[in-house]
Amino acid sequence: MRVRYWTGLSALLLSLGVSACSDGDADQTFPPLDYSYLSQIHLNVASIDVQDEAPATPDALSSKAPTPPDQALKAMASQRLIASGSSGKADFIIKQAYLNRVGDNAVTGAMDVQLNIADAGNQHTGFVHARITRKLDAGDRDPSSRKELYTLTNQMMQDMNVELEFQIRKKLLSWMTDAAGTPIVNGGVQQQALGAPGMEPTPAAVVPSVNTPTVPSATPDKATVPVTAPSVPDAIFPTGADSEGTTASTPEHSPQPGILKLPSTDSAATH
Repeated sequence: MRVRYWTGLSALLLSLGVSACSDGDADQTFPPLDYSYLSQIHLNVASIDVQDEAPATPDALSSKAPTPPDQALKAMASQRLIASGSSGKADFIIKQAYLNRVGDNAVTGAMDVQLNIADAGNQHTGFVHARITRKLDAGDRDPSSRKELYTLTNQMMQDMNVELEFQIRKKLLSWMTDAAGTPIVNGGVQQQALGAPGMEPTPAAVVPSVNTPTVPSATPDKATVPVTAPSVPDAIFPTGADSEGTTASTPEHSPQPGILKLPSTDSAATH
């Protein structure tokens, strides 16, 4: 009995040790989240300040993630938001960024940011607000593992990149420039669709070219119809020209007086 007891205890400890090793990913490395491959958003300001005002949340898993959500937002702001102007400033404010466990096998997260624009006189001229939430069901895996937290953070950042760019193009178009710092006007910035759900095509996608030829009228002007076209029905003679009428090319006239003569009576008698 004593041998069996120690054998069972050893097997239990070994099982727990193997389980802990299989679930543990402390030594696993994850590449830093990078957004340099995405198109940059140039703003007509001289500087962009990133501020982290996200409150600390109890029991949050953010600090355990390979890349915490607030750090991912800072990386996005530094890589995508570019100051291309000579005056004014923009404030990128992180209002919320967290990961929390929900139930036994799921984890949820949220990100909330705001972008404020001020002119050269430090007057607030515009802002955008972007917020996203995500939930990840880990199934039979540990939802609080570094791998699952990394996956959820990456998914949340994909959503935030789309949502933030959509809001900027929609509400701060007058503050956007090209890479050289030239303001973009007349909707020229709307060249790339964001794929946001429910978005309609941008006006730039449906504006016709200035060289588009004009479409002729369905009913041509009567003055432009050639008078020599024989296939066009006449309004007065629908079935064709009058039998006594004349053609445009060889007009006919009555003979001059004295040319036509009546037959003589002598010739009539002989016949």
